[in-house]
Amino acid sequence: MTQQENTSGPVIVESYRDFEPPPNFRRLIETLLLYIPPKYLIGLKTVVLTNRSGLTRDKRRQRVWSRNRKILLADAAGSYSRATKSSPATVWLYVDNLAESAGWMLRLPFFCYMMPADVLYHEVGHHIHTVHKPIHEGREDVAQDWSRKLYAHFVRKHYWYIYPFLYIAAQIVSPIAKKLRRTS
Repeated sequence: MTQQENTSGPVIVESYRDFEPPPNFRRLIETLLLYIPPKYLIGLKTVVLTNRSGLTRDKRRQRVWSRNRKILLADAAGSYSRATKSSPATVWLYVDNLAESAGWMLRLPFFCYMMPADVLYHEVGHHIHTVHKPIHEGREDVAQDWSRKLYAHFVRKHYWYIYPFLYIAAQIVSPIAKKLRRTS
């Protein structure tokens, strides 16, 4: 896929203050966005890559729900702002928090996508839940389900050549796991 094929996708905006993002981080996000079906990106105008210092004072002090508790927005890895009359829908990724959580994984080819994909796809899941497929369940559960679906789609399309190895590994591990469950 090329960027021209996904013309309706969101614009990526980088807004850092006193922070150098990991090398190729923007390219990781661009790649992950390319594998989201375009119909789910309709209405999502921007993906903002920023750091905690790039937030305004009010945003740093703002609290958001994360599962059953409130956390500081500055401590989150990402957030979703639904569209209003005055602003379009936006996904915010806090790259410093993401890079801190991912650590060494950002340096390895397959693993570099895991943490950014989990956060990006979770926030896009909130967008899908809000705009395209509202379901009357817990918002976080629905977003996490979408995150898993979108990541599975990404791996299936981007790493298609790994599936034969995963199948063989599953065939080897499955009997061992069954034995361990019986003994415990």
